[in-house]
Amino acid sequence: MGLAITVDHPFRLVEEKNFCSRSCAVNDVLLEQVNPNGNVQAVVESTDQAVYFYLYGSPKIEFPMKSVWVRNLTPAPEALDVGSMRQGLPPANPAPFCRHPEGLSPLRSDSLRVVWLPEGNGAALYDDEELLSIIPPWSGFEGFHGYSTECVGQGPLAWELSPENVLVERFSDAADYWEQWDSQEFWPTFQSARLSYLEEQFGSHSIYYAIDGGCWPPKALIRIPQKDRSIHSTIGLSLRPQPNVDSLSEHPELIRRIELGVVLPKTWSADDERAFDSYLSAQSGLPWSHFTWFGDGHTIPCGSWKNPKYTHGLVTKSHPALNELPTDHQFGDPVNLLWFIPITENERQTAIDKGSEHLMENLPSTRWQDA
Repeated sequence: MGLAITVDHPFRLVEEKNFCSRSCAVNDVLLEQVNPNGNVQAVVESTDQAVYFYLYGSPKIEFPMKSVWVRNLTPAPEALDVGSMRQGLPPANPAPFCRHPEGLSPLRSDSLRVVWLPEGNGAALYDDEELLSIIPPWSGFEGFHGYSTECVGQGPLAWELSPENVLVERFSDAADYWEQWDSQEFWPTFQSARLSYLEEQFGSHSIYYAIDGGCWPPKALIRIPQKDRSIHSTIGLSLRPQPNVDSLSEHPELIRRIELGVVLPKTWSADDERAFDSYLSAQSGLPWSHFTWFGDGHTIPCGSWKNPKYTHGLVTKSHPALNELPTDHQFGDPVNLLWFIPITENERQTAIDKGSEHLMENLPSTRWQDA
């Protein structure tokens, strides 16, 4: 399946059309689809020679155009037509890298579909149930474009996509993920389980409100009052893995699912708490809108503290005022509840120079009370 979100789903997708900045007039556009984040557009184009699969990022983000050759429609040349490439024309794949050097028949628009990674930064092209090509998140680096089942070896326009490639299973899992959203019970079931987990740790919530603006994916934020403080936490971020952590860790499953939280003093007014909740809400979509990630020890600009000397938030899995929490899981991965702790500009520099662990060890345990 593609997005696999039914028409009557209560959350709408935010779509930005026409990310493609180059002229496509001479080509036949077979498919156009925007990812669930609304910030990358998939395009499948056919020339008289070949079919290509493209990903275009929104102008609002840094996402260079990615492309991969899908198939030739005419007999393959012996060498790459560099001259045509210099004129901006998509070339045919050379014969030594073609499974069918004689060329294949054109593709039909009505049988093509795209499956996106849950992160939104990679996509696979299918012809009905047949996998044709994959553009993974690391496409575009060091001459690598993507994978194609019609390619043989490591060609200049694509690499061979064999059944043993781990991405085949990853995109099969991605298709299963999107199918789950067809169930009207998927979000309510997750929502209830996550809320129960938080209330078991901190007590009953007093405020619950949606922070998704009616758009997919659904997200919420709760506030749990305690004797001398209030606990605030998002609900819903962990439904999607964070982008690009695969290239940062040998065990990305340990860091890719997060929720965000903060502990605020009882002395804060309701308006001050709402202001910080708005800040958390704004941060909640950042990893997927800009293809970045939040992790233990990161520092993030934050002007929502009441005390103006605190300019940033130190993001940490261990809050000095809270006991260690039992691990919650989503899709088999641990969910990291990352807490914001106020720090000054000088303390942020200390984290840069000596590491966040050093900073955390030297912060007073009551720092959150001065926020």
